[in-house]
Amino acid sequence: MLPGKHPDTSLLSALIKAFWPWILGVVLLEGVFVILLLLPPLLLDRIIDFATDDFYSWRGTFYAVLIFLVDFVGKTLWNNSIHLMSISSIQFQSALMGAIFRKNLTMANSARKDYNSGTLISLLTVDVKRIQWFTIQFAALLIVPFKIALIIYIMWRYIGISTLAGVAVIGILFPFSFYVSRIGWKFSDKQMEVKDFRLKLMNEILNGIKILKLYAWEIPFAGRVSTARNDEIKWIRYSFFTYLVTTFVYNCAPFMISIAAFATYLLTNSNNVLSPTKAFVTLTLMEQLRYALFELPDAVADLIQFDISLKRLRKYFCCENKDEKVVGNDPEIGEAITVKEASFSWSSDSDCVLKDIDLHVPVGKLIAVIGPVGSGKSSLLSALLGELYKRSGSVDLKGSIAYVPQTTWVLNRSLKNNILLVKHMVEEKYNKIVDLCCLRADLEILPAGDETEIGEKGVNLSGGQKLRVNLSQAVYQDKDVYFLDDPLSAVDVHVRKSLFSNVIGNSGLLKNKTRILVTHDTSILPDVDLIVSMKDGKIDEMGTYQDLMEKKGSFSTFMEEHAAYKTTEGNEMSSISPLNSGESAKSADLTELGGGDQLLINAEKCEDVDEVQYRLTEDEGMEIGGVRRRIYFSYVKQMGIPLFISSAIGIMAYVSFEAGGNIWLSKWSSDAAKNMTNRSSQTIWRLSIYGTFGLAQVISSIMGGTFLVLGVTRASKRYHRIMLDSVLKSPMFFFDTTPLGRIVNRFTTDMEILDNQLYYQIEGWLYCIFSFISSFVIIGMNVPIFLACLIPLGLLYYLILKVHLNTFRQIKRLESTGRSPIYSLFMEAIQGVSSISAYGAKKDFIQAFEEKLDRCFVCLFNSWVCNRWLNFCLNAIGSVIVFIATILAIHNREGLSPAVVGLIITYSLTVTESLRWFVRTNSELENKCISIERIQEYCNLKPEAPWDLSLENLTDNWPQNGTIRFEDYSTRYRENLDLVLKEINLSIEASEKVGIIGRTGAGKSSITLALFRIIEPFSGTISIDDIDITKIGLHNLRKKLTIIPQDPVLFTGTLRINLDPNSEYGDDQIWESLEKSYLKTFVSNLSEGLEYNVEEGGANLSAGQRQLVCLSRALLKNSKILVLDEATASVDVETDRLIQNTIRTAFADRTVITIAHRINTVLDYDKIVVLENGNVVEVGHPSNLLEDQSSRFYSMNKEAGLL
Repeated sequence: MLPGKHPDTSLLSALIKAFWPWILGVVLLEGVFVILLLLPPLLLDRIIDFATDDFYSWRGTFYAVLIFLVDFVGKTLWNNSIHLMSISSIQFQSALMGAIFRKNLTMANSARKDYNSGTLISLLTVDVKRIQWFTIQFAALLIVPFKIALIIYIMWRYIGISTLAGVAVIGILFPFSFYVSRIGWKFSDKQMEVKDFRLKLMNEILNGIKILKLYAWEIPFAGRVSTARNDEIKWIRYSFFTYLVTTFVYNCAPFMISIAAFATYLLTNSNNVLSPTKAFVTLTLMEQLRYALFELPDAVADLIQFDISLKRLRKYFCCENKDEKVVGNDPEIGEAITVKEASFSWSSDSDCVLKDIDLHVPVGKLIAVIGPVGSGKSSLLSALLGELYKRSGSVDLKGSIAYVPQTTWVLNRSLKNNILLVKHMVEEKYNKIVDLCCLRADLEILPAGDETEIGEKGVNLSGGQKLRVNLSQAVYQDKDVYFLDDPLSAVDVHVRKSLFSNVIGNSGLLKNKTRILVTHDTSILPDVDLIVSMKDGKIDEMGTYQDLMEKKGSFSTFMEEHAAYKTTEGNEMSSISPLNSGESAKSADLTELGGGDQLLINAEKCEDVDEVQYRLTEDEGMEIGGVRRRIYFSYVKQMGIPLFISSAIGIMAYVSFEAGGNIWLSKWSSDAAKNMTNRSSQTIWRLSIYGTFGLAQVISSIMGGTFLVLGVTRASKRYHRIMLDSVLKSPMFFFDTTPLGRIVNRFTTDMEILDNQLYYQIEGWLYCIFSFISSFVIIGMNVPIFLACLIPLGLLYYLILKVHLNTFRQIKRLESTGRSPIYSLFMEAIQGVSSISAYGAKKDFIQAFEEKLDRCFVCLFNSWVCNRWLNFCLNAIGSVIVFIATILAIHNREGLSPAVVGLIITYSLTVTESLRWFVRTNSELENKCISIERIQEYCNLKPEAPWDLSLENLTDNWPQNGTIRFEDYSTRYRENLDLVLKEINLSIEASEKVGIIGRTGAGKSSITLALFRIIEPFSGTISIDDIDITKIGLHNLRKKLTIIPQDPVLFTGTLRINLDPNSEYGDDQIWESLEKSYLKTFVSNLSEGLEYNVEEGGANLSAGQRQLVCLSRALLKNSKILVLDEATASVDVETDRLIQNTIRTAFADRTVITIAHRINTVLDYDKIVVLENGNVVEVGHPSNLLEDQSSRFYSMNKEAGLL
């Protein structure tokens, strides 16, 4: 099957076509097993006859041996069929997960709006798992009709046409059951929709957790997840209740069939007598029928979920693929890029975002794409990459592509492997690129140099460092055409100058390559070959810098209007000349909020660094030995002890009434055999008693199941709530050191087990225990010596179980931990699909994904083999138990009635099944409880400080002044790391504007993180308006501070939710903040206004618009203290000027702290703080510091070309 090519292709038929030999083999084995399974009831006929008449004893022994062989061989065949199906199910799972990964790399952008990260993760985890689980039972489900037909045929031989009465009951019950199952189908479909939405929210929360903590937004976003979770639990309960109804039908079926058959047999002919032979052969057949019918509820439930998942996957595989012909790749064309009268949209049914594009780019030229926020600059790059839908025109491109995205894409690998990506190491080339991309200084101060693990999404690197890693990655790939989406915005002036002159510009490393550079930096425009000015999705003007200035159009007007505003930056870049690698590496760049300083240790200490000590991502924890009893007790507690006890009593009553009915049937048939009469009044009375036992069975089963459903869903809901709360309250270093795939694994795979699988294991476990007890009680009461034989067999069972569990549980833990890297790589591929496609690295990522699958599925295969070994051992011992019980019953026939002999053998056949299912269910239950164990681990994470902790003197309008004091303050990111701030003493007065500058690793980010208590003090204090911030709750603090981060983060939902998730402000206030942030016109033109739906990550807004939304948040909050982390890096010059003006006017009476990447932005501030190696080395007014030519601030200005 080719995903996306044939919409009518059946995924199921494709799977069957691929694996039909395995399925056929399993069906044949199952068919032979069913025949052998129904031979013991026929042999029971002979044994009861033997007990009735005076036959030779050897005949009884022969029957016992025969029943042993039939039982053992049949179950061995069944075990082998399950083994074959297990192998094919693993192949199914591997094939589907690989196909999902490959499809993600080829899916069109227009289809991605329907497949956000939450939906994709759900497909990879939940849907694939459901299909894999059903394939194990697929052949058994196919064989069930044959089994039922064979049972009915054998019954016909014993009770004749009366069997039709039982068939009529089946004909009535099964359509009803099918109707209920259809309802359950719809409930499961609804559940999956809500689950997708919940997982999407969780993925966004985990990706934006730092922003949530800085804004103190954890509670409203947790509320959104909890609302989705409550809906999900509702549909799970509805699905379980439909299962209970089908269980009611299947539990009713055996006794209703037997009552209907016995009543018809006895009441239609007074000569018919219910002899022990007829009674217990029929009873045994009914027991087999019950097991056949018992398999159907689970199978139908699995079939429902299988069909839903199959449809979801089929829809996914058939969604539109990216058209590889959108961009032609003709090596014969004379130009590097040729675009003729082309218009583009994000999908075939959406409005054009680019219109009438005509663009001709010669080979080896540098093209600058400029324009205001939302003008279509990044969209133009996406169109050239083939990511947009082409409405008209043509696009041709010659050569291979490299892409540096605006939102950096960093893999959870070492820094070196991020740069190499899919290329082999060439030392000289690698070192040259590292030097020219200004990474040498960073490598010198990272603990393990370029082997340092830089964490998921580059959490321990600054924005500038991540950008330079991406740029180095692109340069190292050595492609023909380079698409560079605003790569200079996140770095400071001297690094920007170095990168342009040494790498991007016409004197740099890429001078012979074709480069399309999106930029807001007007100072570099004189040095590019061609300028493309975008406006409203069209090319407004195009030409060389000189031509456009002479043309006196909108471009020249724009440049003249902003010449004064950008004079400083013009001077910075006015005389660009290549820098030597030493100079360019001397000061890398300034760190963004939340990164950079985490692993930036003094270069002098690098030689003594313990690599393990500074390892960012820890290996996933894994318990050793059995699942602790406290895990089981914890789960029962979360269920509710009354609900658990009630469900256990209900299931115990079910088994007791079942045993009572069988004992009554034994007495009934024994009396009938003695009297050989069939009086109508006695028959009706006996049938009534038998029916009463059956009705009591069903009622108790429904009661037990209902209590269990309520308990299981209650526990699942509470565990999710506790785990969510625990994760959100974890300190930031937990997210920095834990891959998101590992966290997602807890909320998907492990939670799915609690939601939809644990119920069946608990129900089966309780039933097996009580069934096991009732079987031995009945056999032991009639043949006491049998209990003595059970002692060695019981010991053998225990030893086998112990060996199995010790192996099986560790294999399952290895499998669980092996899934996390799969999910992590999948999430990285979702985030970087454009880069992977541009670099032509699909095959490499597919290979890496398949290798991770193989490592995980080796453990899965071994777990299945482990189970097959267990089943073989249990089947062998079970057959021995049947043999012993049969021999004892035969040799004690003088003291036992034929009916009792039949009862003993019937229960010996039952007890083997009960024991086997008990051990298997116990093993599976412990396996499922590993998920409880893993969830419990995340329910008990070490929390950060309390969110709410108020002081008596803390008023609602605190802080009134906004004064900040650092007194001997020192801090580090976590234990065992060096201090990143050392005995800081700093005073910031009310309404003062303070710029914090310093080189990479100086501690600028740490100042901000310390202020928000993202990191806690090692010593000293920070006080705001004379209140020690460690004495109040984190939310009490963070709600009173405001930050505009460098990387704008938006969440799925309305624009209103992104601005005001706590619903604290009115529409007038929101519109006022939008007006001040220059978004009012844009939002007013949207038909939905404030209810405009923001896509995941703000994908339907430009980077500049996302930054303006963050500015609106700050204006709306209007805190006394504002922290800026280069908030204008992603906007054009005009918007930059307007934002700076807004900040200076709207926050004139506020304390403003700016983490300065560009020194010129803070030259008019009241105070400059220069940090170096975690110490404050200079503090003063900019003019005073510039007067001292020996000051560090003076030298930094000189290096930046400002002096």
